[in-house]
Amino acid sequence: MNKMGISADPALLDVELPHTLIESPSVSTFMPEEEASICPLLSSNTNGSTTPMTFSHPLTPCIDNDNDSNTSANLCNEDGKVETSSSSGSSSGIGMSVPDATSTTLFNKHSYKHLQNNNSSTQDANGHGPNGNLQLGKDTPSFVSWNWPLIRKCTFFVFMSSLLAMCAVVVAMIVTLPKVCNPKTMWYRGSVFYEIFPASFQDSDNDGIGDLRGVVKRLDYIKSLGVSAVRLNSIFPTSHYPEDFNHIASLMEVSKVLGNLEEVQQLSQSLHARNMSLILDLPLYPFIKELGKSEGASLIKVLASTASNTSDTEDTTTTTARPIITVNLITMALQHWIKYGVNGFYIKGLEHFPDLEDIEYHLAEWKDILGNERVLIISEEVLQRLNKAQKSAALQHIDLVDVYLNVFNGTIYMEERLNDLLNSDIAPKDPGVWIHWSLGSVDKPRMAREGVSSNFSITATLMQLMLPGTPSIFYGDEIGLRAVDDHLKEHNETKHLHHLSTMQWPLNFTQQFTTRETLPWLPKSSGTSFDDYTLVSRMIALRDRSPSIYKNAICKGDTVLPNTAIRRSGDDILIVERIYPRRNTFVSVSNFGQIRVTLDMTSKFYSGIVMLHGNNDKIYFSDFQIGPTESIIVRLDK
Repeated sequence: MNKMGISADPALLDVELPHTLIESPSVSTFMPEEEASICPLLSSNTNGSTTPMTFSHPLTPCIDNDNDSNTSANLCNEDGKVETSSSSGSSSGIGMSVPDATSTTLFNKHSYKHLQNNNSSTQDANGHGPNGNLQLGKDTPSFVSWNWPLIRKCTFFVFMSSLLAMCAVVVAMIVTLPKVCNPKTMWYRGSVFYEIFPASFQDSDNDGIGDLRGVVKRLDYIKSLGVSAVRLNSIFPTSHYPEDFNHIASLMEVSKVLGNLEEVQQLSQSLHARNMSLILDLPLYPFIKELGKSEGASLIKVLASTASNTSDTEDTTTTTARPIITVNLITMALQHWIKYGVNGFYIKGLEHFPDLEDIEYHLAEWKDILGNERVLIISEEVLQRLNKAQKSAALQHIDLVDVYLNVFNGTIYMEERLNDLLNSDIAPKDPGVWIHWSLGSVDKPRMAREGVSSNFSITATLMQLMLPGTPSIFYGDEIGLRAVDDHLKEHNETKHLHHLSTMQWPLNFTQQFTTRETLPWLPKSSGTSFDDYTLVSRMIALRDRSPSIYKNAICKGDTVLPNTAIRRSGDDILIVERIYPRRNTFVSVSNFGQIRVTLDMTSKFYSGIVMLHGNNDKIYFSDFQIGPTESIIVRLDK
C-alpha cells in the first residue's frame, strides 16, 4: 500500500459498513418465489434459494475451461477485492470479496443455458418480444417493417449508377462534339460530282462494254475519291448503243447493254449506303422535237389563298402557289426515275428547242416534282436564250447551272470568263442558284489528248476544285486519262467517241476494265498517272472541310459579299484566292504553260504552307517557283 502511495492508516481502513450495503441487492429486492433466471446475475442453489453475487474486476482475465474449472476460478478470483474511494455522500467506501464459485458462474460460457427459450413468443409488459424486438401493433405504419438496410443499399446503388451514367453521357458528348463548326449547305452545293459514261467505266459481264453492275463494283473507288454524287450520262436504249448514245428511243428504259431498271435501283441503293447520291442526265433532244405548251402558263393553281377583313380583326393566310403539272414525256420520266432512287436530273438539250416561250413554267413544274431535296440542273446555254424576265423567273426554279470552262483558251480568256460569271445573273449567292463547273463531258473533248500532257488534266482539275460552286469531274480526269490515240487512223468510224476512252485501273487491282481475252469497245488509251489520284482526293477533302472553298459567298444579313478573287500573271499563270471570315485563306497558283516560272507576288501575299503533299513545306511568295502544267495550293499565313 505504501509503495503505491496509498495511506495505510488503520483508522481509514477499519470502517464498518452497514449490513445493507454488504448484502447483494438481489437479496432484498427480489421475492423468494421469483425465478432466479429473471436476473442473469443471480445464481440458483439446489434448495431454491438465491445467493448474492459479487463481481471481480471486469478487466480481470478469466479463461474458461470445462476440464479445469478450478484453475479458471482461481485465475478469476486472485484479485477479487475491490477498493473504492469514499464519496461526498453518506457512503465512504465499499469492499467486496468475490467468491470463487460466483466468479466461475459469471464468466462460464455455459452459465446461461437455463435462460434459453427457443419456442417462447411471449412479450413483457413493455411490448418487447423474447429477443428484445419491438412487436408491431395494428396501428403501426407499414413502412416501419420495411427492409431499410436493403433499401439503403439499393438507393446507394441507384445513385452511384446514375452518377456514373451522367458522367458517361458527358464524356460521350464531349468526344462526339465536332472539332470544327463550319456553316452548312445543301448536299449539292459546294460538293463534288463525278460524271460517268457507263459503257466506258467497268465491264462486269466480259462483253467489252461497261455496264451498271460494273459501276456498282467500283463504288468504293469513287467513295475514296471523296465525291458526293455520281452523275450518269445517257443510259437509255438506242439502236446501236453505245456508238449512237445520243439518239435515244425512250426516256424510261435502260439500254440492255447496260442492264435493267432493277440494276438502276441497286446502284442508287448502293450509293445511298455510302452517303452518295445519284444524278441522271435526261437528253431530251432530238428524242423530243419541241418542248410544247405548259398548262400552267395561263393558269396557276393556288392551294390556299384566303383573306378576310373585319372591323375587329384582320386575318390573312397565304400559301405558295404550285403549278399545274403538264402530263408529257418529261414529267412522266421524272416521276418514273424518282421511284428508282434518283436524286437529281440534268435536263439536257433544252437549248436546241426552237420555242422556249413557256420554259419558266416547265421548270417550275419539274422542280415541283423533284422537291427541295432533289437537284435540277440545266445548261448555261439555255439561260442565254431567255430574256431578262424569263431568266429571272427561271432562276427561281433551278438549283445548278452547268457551265463549261474551256481551259485550252488560255489564262486571259479564263480570267475574263470567270470574272464575268462571278458578276452575272448566276453570280454566287446563298441562297440562290449555284454554278456547276465542267471541264469535260460526253459532248466535250477530253483534256488529256494528243499533243497535251496528262499533267494538264490534273492542273486544270485542281484549279477547278478551287472555284466557288459545284465542280464535276469527268471520269478519268483524276488520273489524267487520255483520249484514244489513233495514230494510224484505224478507228476513224469511232473518232467522235475517242474522248470516251475506257477507264484504266491500277495494276494492283484484281480486275481491269475487262478481261484480257476480251477486246474493249474502244482502243485502250495510255499515259495515266495514278499518283495524281492522291492529289485530287486530298484536294476534295480540303475543300469539304474549308468554308473558304466550298462556300460561294459571304452572307452577312441581307448583304452578300464575294469570297473569290481571280487574277492572272502573264499568259500562263492563273491565280484563284478564296477567303472566309475567321477561316484560313487559300490560294491556288496554276501554270498552264510548258516552262518553269519564278514569280514575285509579295504585293498580294507573303508566305504560307503548301497543301496536298503532306510535308507542310513553308513557301514565300517573294521567290515563288512553279513548274510547267502544275498547280500549287497554299494556305496563307495569318
